[in-house]
Amino acid sequence: MTRFLLAQAPAAPPPQPLPHPDLPEVFLPPVPPPLWIYVVALVALVALLSLVLWLLLRPRQPGLPEPKRPWKNAMQALKTLSSKARSLPPSEVSAQVSEILRLYFMARYRIPAPFRTTQEIFQESGTPLQQRVHKYAALASLWDQLSFAPVPASEEESMELLAKAITALEEDGPAQPAEPQLPSRSE
Repeated sequence: MTRFLLAQAPAAPPPQPLPHPDLPEVFLPPVPPPLWIYVVALVALVALLSLVLWLLLRPRQPGLPEPKRPWKNAMQALKTLSSKARSLPPSEVSAQVSEILRLYFMARYRIPAPFRTTQEIFQESGTPLQQRVHKYAALASLWDQLSFAPVPASEEESMELLAKAITALEEDGPAQPAEPQLPSRSE
């Protein structure tokens, strides 16, 4: 029966090409961009503004640290000690001289002198740095003698040790920065 009803239905008109020739052309507004584009643009804008604010308001980095000056520090410490050496016992003066020079060896020559015994510091003399430190060996035996000898040391001996330490340090001199060498022209 369905066939019968379908056969009785009028035929559909022939399809017309679009757009229909009798209708005017329709101008549709452009499709707006999707919402996610606005969200991404807003996030990028907020990130850029926060970066600019952070760069403008961040705390400044501290300047370069003061360079180490082991010779100057050691010389200043020895001169300070010499001004108050008369009021200290000789063993204390020799212990402080030892500490000042050991810290100087560590800062200037990178020898862990505060953590070694006197014999360990001065036993090797192979490298040029060890040879420069080796000239302090006689001074080291004197400060050990004043610090650990069973006979009490005198004030004159401690002042002599201090004078020898200052003299040895003056002979060592401050480290001079290496001057840049210009390449020479060979003609």
